[in-house]
Amino acid sequence: MVSGNAPALQRGVYEVVLNTQRPPARPFDPTPAQVTFTQPDGANITVDAFQDSATVFKARAYCSQPGDWSWRCRSRDKSLEGKHGTFRVIESTLPGKLRLHPRDRHQFAFDNGDWFLHIGDTGYRYLTATEKKWKPYIDQASEMGATKIRTWFCQGLTDVQVLFSEDHTALNLEYWQAMDQRLVYALEEHPRIQFQLIPYGQDLAELRRYAANDKMAKLVARYAQARFSAYPNVQWCISNDCEIITAGKESGRKIFATTIQQIALDMDRREPWGTLLTNHQCRFSGYQFTKAPWSDIVTLEDLDQITGELILNYRAKTDTPVVLDEDRYETYREPKHPRYYFRRLMWSSLLSGGHATYGGFRTYEPHATNNTEVGAPDLRGIQGYYNGNAKLVGANDFAFIHQFFNDARLTLVGLTPDDAFTGNKPTHYKCIRDARVCVIYLANPDHPSPESAKADDATPKVDVRLPAETIAKWFNPSSGKWGEELRLGKALQSLKAPAGGDWLLLLRFQTE
Repeated sequence: MVSGNAPALQRGVYEVVLNTQRPPARPFDPTPAQVTFTQPDGANITVDAFQDSATVFKARAYCSQPGDWSWRCRSRDKSLEGKHGTFRVIESTLPGKLRLHPRDRHQFAFDNGDWFLHIGDTGYRYLTATEKKWKPYIDQASEMGATKIRTWFCQGLTDVQVLFSEDHTALNLEYWQAMDQRLVYALEEHPRIQFQLIPYGQDLAELRRYAANDKMAKLVARYAQARFSAYPNVQWCISNDCEIITAGKESGRKIFATTIQQIALDMDRREPWGTLLTNHQCRFSGYQFTKAPWSDIVTLEDLDQITGELILNYRAKTDTPVVLDEDRYETYREPKHPRYYFRRLMWSSLLSGGHATYGGFRTYEPHATNNTEVGAPDLRGIQGYYNGNAKLVGANDFAFIHQFFNDARLTLVGLTPDDAFTGNKPTHYKCIRDARVCVIYLANPDHPSPESAKADDATPKVDVRLPAETIAKWFNPSSGKWGEELRLGKALQSLKAPAGGDWLLLLRFQTE
């Protein structure tokens, strides 16, 4: 991110800094100023400025186009009214914002055209000011292969009150600045990692205040958009783990669908840079907003979705990406063999044409203050992933998912799930393909229960009817090693993996 006279990078962020001698009156003024950015193609985009200190306001632009940009401020504050300037955006290799893929809306793509391989992690407290080891967490999340982090604004599980001043008439700017610092660090060091920001977390009371037209509750979303929407590494998820209802009484986790709709429509109407928007609801309840015009992503929470059944059901209902954002955690509803379970979950989700998220520790809990405190880990590395005393193994093979697609020079864009190609037995085989290529995952479980299964020591095989002469190659998803290339004729083939365990089979059909 740059400001002043320095050139900005295409698909990066430029920041306008506005100084005033007149601090805003309390209660906090949500719109002290607006800035209109004029892009090189002549299009105008107007954004809210946001207060960053007593006398400093800022406005941010997502620099989608190279060339000469200009900006002009409008404000009731006479010291800000009419301020203007120019800046230059130069070409860069930054990936940019995440969009729905233009050729396959069930997939994601960066603005530079690169396919986005979704491998999620849950790091709820990454933005929380009390979490001191946020840098090791995100550095090791990147090393692990995560490309999306779910994180919220809460300091407590159901509490976003830290966002406000103690008297609830202004914003706690220091807390917002700390969140900003962590997003900027990640953007600069790991620009391909997306953050799914959850402004209201599980604070049902704040959501209800929004529905009651409370100014401060409504300010959370508006200020968050003003401050963060220009960042290419963010997307929005309104709330977390709510039970959506359409009638009855709001209690516990219950929130009216109309409340989420109201917040979503407000955010969608304001959104200047096309940042993706979704909502999350509680386990086993599906997704309420499949047909909502503001909804860019179907976000699900369920359990034992190792066949991809739920993803396939929602793919049939919508042309947006389907993300299983919570299933089991390695230390909550934990599977007996987490390394196999989460490897299987990721591959099954991807080959169902969807996307999945891993979870290690229960990161909604604050970190322990001493070694005797029970059940409250902080974000140590990748949620303990590299911590010698609490090593997690469920994400050990995610880097090999990247390796598979990089080595094969393959994406899932345009490919269609086709379990029928392998006999309609999704507990054992998952398949996605088109006319030229096919990817099959042989899960080879040794037990019918997803919670208890591990990869069988027996060597798996799969029967497929090849539509043309085919080049086949085996890939070991737990070691990243490829087998020898095989050339096969057009026929019904029984293909046996090189050894026991679970395997990937890549088929390239030699069609004209």
